[in-house]
Amino acid sequence: MAYRTSRLTFVVSNVVVWLTMTAILVVVPDQLDRWLSLEISRVVGWAVAVSVWVLTVEPQWKERFGPLARFAFQFVLWVGAALTAIWIIEQVGP
Repeated sequence: MAYRTSRLTFVVSNVVVWLTMTAILVVVPDQLDRWLSLEISRVVGWAVAVSVWVLTVEPQWKERFGPLARFAFQFVLWVGAALTAIWIIEQVGP
């Protein structure tokens, strides 16, 4: 039972962090656009979003997966967050 709870906690925490990353990728560039170019604003947003991931769920990933699997899974999740953020921006934009 503990393993099932641990797995559920891992999945739920990753979903919450992924949603947070996506929100950061939408909000931060928009807020920084007043002072920085859009490209730089997106880089800052990406740095903040990845930092949230690394600080919150990366240790759990290191416990469960090796470096290559971690890279592959996280690449898909992070690119998915970026593409979702772009889609949201296009839907809400002018």
